[in-house]
Amino acid sequence: MTGSVLDLILLILIIIVALFIYFLPTIIASGRNATATFLIFLVNLFGGWTVALWIFVFIWAFLSKKK
Repeated sequence: MTGSVLDLILLILIIIVALFIYFLPTIIASGRNATATFLIFLVNLFGGWTVALWIFVFIWAFLSKKK
């Protein structure tokens, strides 16, 4: 394999890991079957890029009531 192919594979892997971390609050809320999962997803999607909102949504995912 050439260096450019390995670089592309590494880039794709980094993007997948970054998206997993970015949407971790939504994944947690969905896994806990939280009542506010859709709202957590929306805030995570549109405001998760700010560290403060990401932390808020992360905590919210744990504190949200289960269905």
